[in-house]
Parts: sequence; structure tokens; C-alpha cells
Amino acid sequence: MKLVAISLISWLLGLSLILSQFTEVNGATVTSLIMAALLFSLAYAPSLFWLRQRMGGCKPALLFPLASAVVLNLPVFLIEILAIGRTLAASEALACIVAFLLMGTVFGLGFVWNYQDRAI
Repeated sequence: MKLVAISLISWLLGLSLILSQFTEVNGATVTSLIMAALLFSLAYAPSLFWLRQRMGGCKPALLFPLASAVVLNLPVFLIEILAIGRTLAASEALACIVAFLLMGTVFGLGFVWNYQDRAI
């Protein structure tokens, strides 16, 4: 249950940052970004569980927020960069990238906080 709460909190933080930047964009773009943020926030958990099992625990703790913020979000970053000038302005793409970085970092920190002292 804590993991679901961590996922929702990270998604809401990322969503609030995304929605604060998109003022004059069509509804399809915003809806797709909301869904992508939700899907990625749900994809963090299986990946971090795999990493935890592979590493034998949550050590080093910095690896987990880094993995969820940067490594797992690489496809989003690439899509956002390629969308500059086509469907997104540079500021909107940057805001989206920052939102996904924030979302991944919050989830990774919450994951380590929740699972660092638990047995594998």
C-alpha cells in the first residue's frame, strides 16, 4: 500500500508541474502527457524491485533515485527532445523533462525509504 501511495505522490507532483506549464496546448497533448506520466510512475516499481534483488538490497541508496529519474525516463526525454518544434515548444519540452525527473526522483527516494531495511 505504501508503494501505491509513493507512486501516486510522485505522479501528482509531476502532473502538477506539467499542468502548470501547459496553458495553450490542445487537450490531446495534455491527456497523452498525463497518461504517460501515470504509466511511467507505475513502471518504476517493477524496475526498482528488480534492481533491489539484483543488488542484494538498497545499497547504494543513490542508485535507486538515479535509476528511476534518469535511466527509466530516457525514452521520455528522447521523445520530448524530438517533439521540440513539432508539437511542443522548447520550454514545454523542458518542463516535461523536469517533471519526469522530479517524478522519478521522488519515487526512487520513497522506494529506498520504504525498502532499505526490509529483507529481500
